[in-house]
Amino acid sequence: MDLNGKKNLTSVTGGHPKRLHPPYLRGVKRHGISLFLGLILGATMLLGCATASLQTPSQRRPYDREASTLHPEITLHRKLDRGEVDVYLNIPREELLYSRLDATAPFVAQLQVTVADTTWHLLDTAWADSPRLLHQRWTLQEAWGLHRLDLQVVDVLRNASWSTRRLLGPPDAWGVSDVLIWSTQKDWTLADQQATVGDTLTFHLPPTPPAEAALPLTWRLSNAPAPSQLPPPPFSSTRLRWDTLYAKPLGAMQADSLIVLGVLDGTTLLELENTALALRIHGRPPAFPNVMEPQELMAPLRYIASRSEFQKLTQAQHPKQALDAFWLACTPSTENARSLLNTYYGRVEEANASFSGLVEGWRSDRGMVHIVFGVPQRIRSDTWNEYWTYGEEGTANALTFHFRKRRTLLDDNAYELQRSIQFRSVWDRGVSNWRNGRVRGD
Repeated sequence: MDLNGKKNLTSVTGGHPKRLHPPYLRGVKRHGISLFLGLILGATMLLGCATASLQTPSQRRPYDREASTLHPEITLHRKLDRGEVDVYLNIPREELLYSRLDATAPFVAQLQVTVADTTWHLLDTAWADSPRLLHQRWTLQEAWGLHRLDLQVVDVLRNASWSTRRLLGPPDAWGVSDVLIWSTQKDWTLADQQATVGDTLTFHLPPTPPAEAALPLTWRLSNAPAPSQLPPPPFSSTRLRWDTLYAKPLGAMQADSLIVLGVLDGTTLLELENTALALRIHGRPPAFPNVMEPQELMAPLRYIASRSEFQKLTQAQHPKQALDAFWLACTPSTENARSLLNTYYGRVEEANASFSGLVEGWRSDRGMVHIVFGVPQRIRSDTWNEYWTYGEEGTANALTFHFRKRRTLLDDNAYELQRSIQFRSVWDRGVSNWRNGRVRGD
């Protein structure tokens, strides 16, 4: 049976000028999953009309990516010698609401960006040749002594907001925010440590070297391949010894203003000699954090497929038919199969966006739990711990997973699940829910 689904994309009609029809005004793919399987659900883009108020997801559910309509990338570049911070915004235009005053006026979106106590207003006009991503840069003046900043992005027309807090580092030493990393492929800043394999990055270094660094500045380069094994189930006594991994030295270079680096597969580490500064670059596939290729779609199924099933999937001559058959075996309804698939791969992509480091996020302990159990009802966290609670906290039926942050130079986003045999029954039940089509979206 084929699970071909039709995209539900609303186009701009009604005699609008042709120049007002860029692709992001016609429709959006949910999660960006390119399912040659035909199992994709479209998302309808509403234009020129009022919408309900949508707010940033609460801190109780910080990994619920779909709870927010906005997913901006913001890069902060601190200039210690000038007391300024450059703010780089990157956001998909399809996430913004464009409206117009009348039938002859262009579509315009209104953005409000606040950093610390400074607010910038941006009007973006949609033209036929407008790129998918909206880039904008501002400079925060008089930023002397600031070591953390509160940021907020508001889509004024939709009344949707996104907020976060960023650390800049100590005022007397170099930090990651003092090095501007520029992507040649994107022609824009690298917002986090995830870069596309094969891309060329330029590292723009501060003009004044840190006091503890010896001149000339020497950078040591090394690379570690990403581990291929998946995390063991929550009830297992097995541990992944990722803390014993070491990066292979690639050499050293002297640079005081600019470093040019080709992105390799795995994690590349740049360490400034005689200092604590370490820059990590994780090489990813071009579509990351989305999963699109056959192997990318099959690999996460190992969490809910038996060993023999997974082996058959990976050896199938026709991956499309094999994947269709897998999801249809979970439920006799084609519609439910599409819903299951969208939920599953949506969680995979959420895990990639939130938990990636040495390995892609879906391969991490937090990614494994997130995919099988979904977004927890409550998350408590401190510097070294995260506690995920499913169900009503304090009741007998509540389920809590404890993740402990690991110390590793190759990954500053690594958390290890505190495993217990007590999780055996809840894990089996979680997998059974998937295999019997009883899982619903978060």
